[in-house]
Amino acid sequence: MSLKKVSAIFNTLEKEKLQSAFLQAGIIGYTIHDVQGHGVYNQLYGQADLQDHLQVDIYTSAKCAQLIAELIVETVSVNADSEGLVAILPVDDLYWIHTKEKVLDNEFQFQSRKE
Repeated sequence: MSLKKVSAIFNTLEKEKLQSAFLQAGIIGYTIHDVQGHGVYNQLYGQADLQDHLQVDIYTSAKCAQLIAELIVETVSVNADSEGLVAILPVDDLYWIHTKEKVLDNEFQFQSRKE
């Protein structure tokens, strides 16, 4: 199995822009959820409260993972410190709950709608 998980933490203000980029690229299967944490940015004044961000997770084929990661970086970057990060992680096994079957690599392809 050569599936990957692309996981990214990014600024909450970039959610609609990212969703639009995914739609345009033909990426329809993803999860976005609220997260909080501390990044590289060091707050020198006031309380160091946790910052609100979003996390997106996408399961995809190995050949699409790099393209998706690059799309995320290009879409959500606003050239500010501590914007977030993107990771590409290996997936040993993945199962569909409704069919109780193992996911096949070709079930997580995407095709750009620009073409």
